[in-house]
Amino acid sequence: MNGPDGGAAPGPDGVAPRAGTDRPSPWARAALALGLAVVLQVVVLTLLFPNLWYGLHDISDIPIYQEYSSLMAQGYRPYLDFGVEYPPLALPIFRLGGDGLDPDAYTTGFTVAMGAITVAGAVVVTLAALTLWPRGRRPYWAAVAYAAAVAFTGTIIVNRYDAAVALMIAGLLLCLARRWLTAAAFILGLGFALKLTPLALLPLVLLLAGHPRRWAWPLLAFVAAAVTPFIPYVVSSPGGVWEVFAYHLERPLQIESVLGTPMLVAGALGWAPLEIGFSHGSHQLIASGAGFAAYLSGPLSVAAVLGVYWMLWRRRDALREMPEEQPLAVLALLLAMMTFGKVLSPQYVIWMLPPLALVAVRDRTVAVLGAVVLLLTQLEFPGLYGDLLREETEALVVVAVRNVALFVMFGVVGLRVWWLGERSPAAGAAAGSRLAAPRRGL
Repeated sequence: MNGPDGGAAPGPDGVAPRAGTDRPSPWARAALALGLAVVLQVVVLTLLFPNLWYGLHDISDIPIYQEYSSLMAQGYRPYLDFGVEYPPLALPIFRLGGDGLDPDAYTTGFTVAMGAITVAGAVVVTLAALTLWPRGRRPYWAAVAYAAAVAFTGTIIVNRYDAAVALMIAGLLLCLARRWLTAAAFILGLGFALKLTPLALLPLVLLLAGHPRRWAWPLLAFVAAAVTPFIPYVVSSPGGVWEVFAYHLERPLQIESVLGTPMLVAGALGWAPLEIGFSHGSHQLIASGAGFAAYLSGPLSVAAVLGVYWMLWRRRDALREMPEEQPLAVLALLLAMMTFGKVLSPQYVIWMLPPLALVAVRDRTVAVLGAVVLLLTQLEFPGLYGDLLREETEALVVVAVRNVALFVMFGVVGLRVWWLGERSPAAGAAAGSRLAAPRRGL
């Protein structure tokens, strides 16, 4: 209803309603964003993935998981009766596909389970976005960004159990956004028992907690979640459990690692001999300097992670006051581990999907670099992986370019961390005016 001047008529309290009050209620907005996230993920999983240029289960780890599940179903005990290179919380994930006695049924069951976990990850990321941005369109864009990231990643997300790792990282981001730091530490503990590497994110939770006297509950939660799944197996076979850690410590330089890029380039250009071997479940580089690069990967990874934490420590006040910057911190830490690790399996890119989706809605440069890294990874694996093993130039170049893009992405994200809290006043004012401006519809 309009007033005499054509404007909005005053309400009962004599004050004219503000423009844009037709926006959805918080509950409707959340339902719309979450519904969008679910629908987009289902479309990617059911319509896109079966119609890509390669098969849905090309070069899959599902047969490995199926064998483990079958052995457990027959009563054999992991770590004692048969070796397992995965931490103990991965075992119930493997059982999601069924008892493993029927390989085809197991493949279907595991694929569906990973698809459901991927959808759950999209929901949790969207919930985190709704918490970080209670107004505006960013939660919708986060749902779109996560679906796009999954599409760019490809079917490896249903062929490995790393979708469960991504779900835990999404849960971490949600807990950080809501300041549930003890719950965040608990989730990281579960992540350690699932994939080990989430341990590197624990200091971020402590940094956000503030004074060390506030660390007690997060540390207790982490230890409880991280240690409890190991206890039954440590009691029955401590040596078998230790092999989980020894296996990964002993792995050689993988062919797709960033540190192996100079050797790939030299091999592609014919400057140096390049051979490919197989060890510890993946293909390794056999070339001059490969052993030294593998040795350096540990110190370099630690230095990169510590470097990110040093920058986060410098910007700790801004990081605590601006929760929307915390996904950037998580992304920087994950990239530090991936960029300098001696192993960079294609499924590792799945870990960065949750923070990437939340950063991408605010940073176009990071969004583009992330898309390039994901697309090149999918192009190489599984489509060109056979050519890579045959040392075909095209495949070697694709991996090298992907690794350069990943390195650049780490550098750009690191600069963003360095600049935390130092955005220009003009940019801040512009952002503030956009947030304050009334919005219509979505």
